[in-house]
Amino acid sequence: MKFLADTYPNKETRPDYVCIDKGCAVLKTSLANGSWEEWKDTTRLIVDAYHYTNHRVSDVLCRRYCNPAPLDGSAPNLVIEAEMSDGTKYLKRAYNTQASKE
Repeated sequence: MKFLADTYPNKETRPDYVCIDKGCAVLKTSLANGSWEEWKDTTRLIVDAYHYTNHRVSDVLCRRYCNPAPLDGSAPNLVIEAEMSDGTKYLKRAYNTQASKE
């Protein structure tokens, strides 16, 4: 969170979303030390799709708050409607969170 605070010192310049592998661990730590209070109104931490898919079902914090494509309407710019060749519409992730992985 210190890196983010140093990079985005003004609330007006903060990103809506920050994708961090193990972002749920960052969120958990920032909740515990109180630093999330400064970020909760401007930024959402999400995890990459691979982490999300393979993470323990029992980690409610990750599942609820770090989902890279929530279908509950909480982050509409992370999910888009796509269309298959037969015209069937479906929802998919708007961003490839794996693109920057090596």
